[in-house]
Amino acid sequence: MDKLKLFSEINQTDTAKRKLKNIAKNNNLPLEFVTTLYNFNWDLDPVRPTESYGWVSSEQYTEEQFKQAKKIICKYLDIDLNFKLSKEEVIKKLIKTYNDIDERNILNQFLIGGENKNKAYVSEYATFYYLKNLTENNLFSLDSEETYDTTDIFHYIFLKIFRGGCIERYNLFYVFTDLFIKLPFVKKEEKYKNEWHSNLIKTIEEYKPNTLTDLIKSCKGLIKGDKYFKQMILEALSYSGGLKVKDIDVENIFIPNFRNELASNFYSNEWSYPLRMWNENK
Repeated sequence: MDKLKLFSEINQTDTAKRKLKNIAKNNNLPLEFVTTLYNFNWDLDPVRPTESYGWVSSEQYTEEQFKQAKKIICKYLDIDLNFKLSKEEVIKKLIKTYNDIDERNILNQFLIGGENKNKAYVSEYATFYYLKNLTENNLFSLDSEETYDTTDIFHYIFLKIFRGGCIERYNLFYVFTDLFIKLPFVKKEEKYKNEWHSNLIKTIEEYKPNTLTDLIKSCKGLIKGDKYFKQMILEALSYSGGLKVKDIDVENIFIPNFRNELASNFYSNEWSYPLRMWNENK
């Protein structure tokens, strides 16, 4: 087994530092904040030209180093270092936060996110519509723990920036963190600049892609980023109803209740519901 890198060696290459700067810029976040999150979660230093070291092990840092990192994150997020909530408290706060969200603002943020590869913006839009028709009872059905603290916030905020929560959105504390915890965005965003959203929907309606692969191809020239970011955008649009899947009315369901409903095509299940059913409902 290869020897683990020292904590002081994580994300120290020029490649890693360049990527961290781009992640911070794309997500409109302070570089120190993003670097701290990554240093304890994901090592961007390359092992090979197209592969990084990946997940950071807790064996690579001390308890004191992690404690200092949590202080930095809590300072940026303006939360108490001793933050602790029960599952019941999380649900009550999430419902109140959700009901106070302005749909116009979250849409504008999503449109900017699609332009700038801002996964944090896209995630908040996706989560808002993923939770449509939420109630206290159905929030209890999400995957959860009995209590949460700052370590959980540290973890889920990283995942929000890392992959926009595309795998974690069925988790109660992820959706809570996504909507309740306010990220320290560097600048106030103005209105989006281009019409990628309406052009994408128009292209899909005209092209009528038969498969999810074809759906990704519809994004060419309209959405920046890799295929995973494009998938994230398309899934978010399927939650909001902007991208309609035949025979599924997202306006009148609680989407997480269907998270275990699988498509007949194995690879379609790499997508979330309802978009995984795209090939089925033709």
